[in-house]
Amino acid sequence: MQQRPGVRRITVFVEHFPPYLGSDRSVFELGRRAADRGISIQFIATQPLRYLLGGRPPDWKYKKRWSQPPPKVHPNITAHYLITGKNIESVWKRNRYLALLLTILLFTAYSIRPIIRHSSDLVVAAHATPLLGVVAMLAAKLTRRRLLMGCPDWMSAYAAGLLGTSLHSLGPRLLHILEVRLYKWSDRVFTVTHFLRRLLIHAGVSPDKIAVIPNGVDPKMFSPEVDTSAVKRKYRLEDLRVILFSGHLEEWAGLSLIYDLARRLDKEYPDSRILLVGSGESIVELFDRLVRRNLGHMLIHAGLHPYEAMPVFTAAADIALCIFPDTPVAHAASPLKIFEYMAAGTAVVATAVAGTLEALSEGGGILVPPNDSEALCDAVIRLCRDDRLREDLSRKAREVVEQRYSWDQLAERFLEECNRCVGLHTASTTQRSAT
Repeated sequence: MQQRPGVRRITVFVEHFPPYLGSDRSVFELGRRAADRGISIQFIATQPLRYLLGGRPPDWKYKKRWSQPPPKVHPNITAHYLITGKNIESVWKRNRYLALLLTILLFTAYSIRPIIRHSSDLVVAAHATPLLGVVAMLAAKLTRRRLLMGCPDWMSAYAAGLLGTSLHSLGPRLLHILEVRLYKWSDRVFTVTHFLRRLLIHAGVSPDKIAVIPNGVDPKMFSPEVDTSAVKRKYRLEDLRVILFSGHLEEWAGLSLIYDLARRLDKEYPDSRILLVGSGESIVELFDRLVRRNLGHMLIHAGLHPYEAMPVFTAAADIALCIFPDTPVAHAASPLKIFEYMAAGTAVVATAVAGTLEALSEGGGILVPPNDSEALCDAVIRLCRDDRLREDLSRKAREVVEQRYSWDQLAERFLEECNRCVGLHTASTTQRSAT
C-alpha cells in the first residue's frame, strides 16, 4: 500500500484487546483502518480497572486471553498485555488505593520499552480512567511523546452509577477532578459526541484542543443483506415481528421498560417477540415477573454472543431498541449498537438522550421521552403495524450510516487528529476541527 504522509507509528492504550462487548471497540476499529492505510499500530492493553476492583466474576472467560500471546489481527498491528500478577492482585483485595498506585507504577514501567522500541510518533489513550488514562499520560510524558486522549463517555458519571451514589459524593467528585485533569494535560482530545465536547469545555478544557469523532460501524459487516434464516429457525422467529434489545441487559440500559412492552405487545400485537441478546444480572428478575403474569412467551433470550455473530441478530430484527433512562451517564453515552441497528436497515426506537439525539438527528428512527413506557410501547406497536413507515425508517437509517458513520470515513478524521496532535495538520484538518 502506498505510504501516506504524516504519522507512521501509533501506540494505543486500551483495556481490552481484542475489544470486549462495546469496550474499546471504537478505537480498535479506527486503529485497524489506520493499519489498512499502512500505519503501524501497537495496542497496549491494561487489565480493566473494573476487573481489578472485583467487578467481573472469578470465572470471567475473557481473562483467559492474558495467559497466551495476543492474537494477530492484522499485519500492521501488534499488541501487549499488562498484567499485575498474583501479588498485586491480592493487594487489590486488601487496599485498593495502594494497589492502584502500585499498578500505575508497574504498568507505566512496562509501557516505556514497547513505546521506545516501536518508535511511536504519539500515544493514544482510549479513555481517561484512573488506571489506563494515568498510565498512558505518564508513559507519554516519560517517553516524550504527544498524547491524544479519547473521551467515549463521562467516566465519573458511569462510576457513580455503578456505585449507586450521587455525582456530588466524594468518590465521583475526586474521579471527575482526575478525569478533567487528564484531558487538560493531554495535547489533544477526541470525544464521540458534541454533548461530551460541551461538557469538557464547561469543565475548563480548551475548546481548541477538542475534536468530535463519533462512533461508527462497518456497513459491510452490518447489512440488510445478511442471511438470517438460521437464526430465525433456531429461535422460531419466522412470521413474527421481531423487536431486538441487545447489549447490557441491565436497568441502567433501559431493561425495566421491557416488561411494559411485553405486556402491551401480548395484547395489541401478539404475533411479535422481544429478542434479547446479551447478558446482565437484571434479566432473571425480568423473566420472573413475566412468567408470573403468563408473559414469558413474549421474550426470547438468546444469551451473550461474540461480536462477529451480532450482524445476524441485528438483521433478523424488524425493530431495534436503544432505550436509556434519563441519567447523566445515559446522556453522555453514544452506544455502538444504534449505529449497528441503522447499518442493518432496522427501524430504531430510541429514548431522546443526548447521544441518540445526535445519532438520529437526520432520521432513521423514532425518538421517545426517556422513562416513558407508554410512549415507547406506542412507537413500537405503530411500527409493528405500519410496514411503510418501518421500511422508510430502515432505508433512511442505512443511508445515514453510509454517508456519515462508516469506520473508513471516521478513520480519516482520526488520522487527521493524530497528525494535528504532533503538529503535522493540514488546512483541511484545521477547517474540520473548527466545525
